[in-house]
Amino acid sequence: MRRLGLTAAAALLALLALLLPGASLRAQEEQELETLRQQIENAKAAEARIASEIAAAIQEQDDVAEKLAAIAKSIQAQEAVVGESEAELKRLAEERVILLASLGEKQDMLSELLAGLQRLEQNPPPALVVRPDDILSALRGAMLLGTIVPELDEEAKALSLKLDELRQIEATIRTRKEEVAAEVQRLEAARADMARLVVQKKALVSRSTAELDAERQRTAALADKARSLKQLLADLAEERRRQEAEAAERQAAEELERRRQEELRRRPRLEFAQAKGKLAFPAQGQLLRRYGEPDGLGGQSQGLMIATRAGAQVTVPADGKVEFAGPFRSYGQLVIINPGGGYRVLLAGMDKVTVNVGEFLRAGEPVGEMGSGPASVTLFGEVVQDERPVLYVEFRNSTEAIDSGPWWIGGMKEARG
Repeated sequence: MRRLGLTAAAALLALLALLLPGASLRAQEEQELETLRQQIENAKAAEARIASEIAAAIQEQDDVAEKLAAIAKSIQAQEAVVGESEAELKRLAEERVILLASLGEKQDMLSELLAGLQRLEQNPPPALVVRPDDILSALRGAMLLGTIVPELDEEAKALSLKLDELRQIEATIRTRKEEVAAEVQRLEAARADMARLVVQKKALVSRSTAELDAERQRTAALADKARSLKQLLADLAEERRRQEAEAAERQAAEELERRRQEELRRRPRLEFAQAKGKLAFPAQGQLLRRYGEPDGLGGQSQGLMIATRAGAQVTVPADGKVEFAGPFRSYGQLVIINPGGGYRVLLAGMDKVTVNVGEFLRAGEPVGEMGSGPASVTLFGEVVQDERPVLYVEFRNSTEAIDSGPWWIGGMKEARG
């Protein structure tokens, strides 16, 4: 009996030795699966957080777009003030030249009168008590003085007034130059703010989108690893599948809502065909040529030509998506905007563009800047010879150029404000 008991005990120990490693392995796998489940939940929470940050970034992008449009409008207003000040300086300079020429014309006559008075002072007419017989010469001298002295007095008064006017013009010119310098300084500060906002706008969504993609890849890797353990723990596998299905459904709904919001944000606030009489010119300047006018080559102009200041700000006149941005043949920097409805807006002749293809812009947002030299480009068959930079603006419906005049605020007046 004792030998039988020992044999049974040995068999039991051997059986335990075979079972315990399997039980330990199963507990280890369960612990690993629980860890994976926790990591998956954390990853899903991170995805939801990043998706929320992207939605906030999109809203912030709209705010930045509004700020960009406001700054661009401020820049154009300052450019208008600078342009008016420069015109005033030019007018004052012309008045100064005319005044100096007038003084120069009178210089010869005044010199002759002063020389005559000097001769008269050196050789005065004789006194009557000394030479009574020379009364005729004395009378002639008195008559001459009676004629010259009032004329000299009038000329002196007129000369004094013109000199005062000249001093006032020169003082006004100095003051206006100081005001122009101050306006230019404020203009450069506004452009620096705009450049900073452009960089901020481009970085808002790209950063959060990259983080979301990385988190989704990490979640997928964890899920793949967890599925290899589901073969051992079938009861947990079904629960996890249910949770993943719910999470996928939530994610799909969130993605659908995000796309809907993005589509709404990228939709023009006003149909282009209904925007007639409501668009502002894309730059401050002087209209050189309008649609339908002779182009100098025997044809007709297909668009507008606006002469601007050096470095003038160019903005998009209507909401739309950037279809092309960059250099194109001899047109300088070219931007093509799709405002919807089959229309296209072309802006050409810029020195620099600040937008990218695929970007959606609101009316008034900056798209680029003009150069600093004279315009020497050939635009769509039109030769422009002007000492200022020239912006070419063309509207198209499908592939045909159309008259943009009805769309501008105030019709075809100067490109101001």
